[in-house]
Amino acid sequence: MKRFLPHSALWLAVVLGVAACQGEGSDSGAEKDTSPDWTPQSDMDTVDLPDSDLEKLADISEKRMNEALSVHVTVSVEPDIPEAEPLENTEMDLLLTDPVAAEMTVEDTVDGETTTSNVVVKDKVMYTQLEEEDIMDGKSWMLISQQDIAENEEQLGPMAELFNVLLKETNEALAQASGNSSLDVVRLGELDGSPETEDAGGDTVTRYTGTSSTQDLSDAGHEEFTDLVDQGLDEVSWEFAVSDKGLPREFSVELRSPEADGPVTSTVDFSGWGSELMVEAPAEEETATLSESLQG
Repeated sequence: MKRFLPHSALWLAVVLGVAACQGEGSDSGAEKDTSPDWTPQSDMDTVDLPDSDLEKLADISEKRMNEALSVHVTVSVEPDIPEAEPLENTEMDLLLTDPVAAEMTVEDTVDGETTTSNVVVKDKVMYTQLEEEDIMDGKSWMLISQQDIAENEEQLGPMAELFNVLLKETNEALAQASGNSSLDVVRLGELDGSPETEDAGGDTVTRYTGTSSTQDLSDAGHEEFTDLVDQGLDEVSWEFAVSDKGLPREFSVELRSPEADGPVTSTVDFSGWGSELMVEAPAEEETATLSESLQG
């Protein structure tokens, strides 16, 4: 089976909650959405950020993110080893509508070999493309939904579970990028020292550093942290940088799992808040369904 998404997306799961972005439909001919009501960062007033109230900080950022509605995100997952190559780099344009829509490009490096994947999530359906080869002759995109997997479960056999994992990991990547799960890590965390203020590209940015209990996050319903608790990881260290408009600029989490070779850091950079963005599904004639791929 072709690898439609990077295996290292599993590392993203340790800082994510599952976003409900995948639905049951699989209609690639859905009508276009009306234009979202974006609010550019430049049109927002500055806000007073708290010195130590992390729950208030998370609430402020969540409110401002929903006002902006769109953002460009880069995600890097790197081992904390000098000169080591990143495990994964992701570029994503995210529309924080209901449901979330996104376009992303993922570079996944395994044993020195890099594979590039493109993913679109639109109208509760995921489309994925490998740049190196077509999914089927003349069709470079694959449409994947929970309904498609269920309808073809018998033919897919063991691969059905692999596709379900694929959807789950994509949801988790979107959850991280949208900031929802990152904000929960901050909201349930403990501050380590006082926040520091700096100038970054003309913006005043406040940087908070802290730790969060994996058990607390597990108890809050984040099942990926339950796995970390089972592995013996008691806490995660994080750093959260917020602009004076209350919008996230950077969020990083360091993981020190006893089962890993060493610590791994996942870093999310946010930019372009409130830029005009529309996400469209690939053309129907360029898109194969699971049923078609099985018949082919």
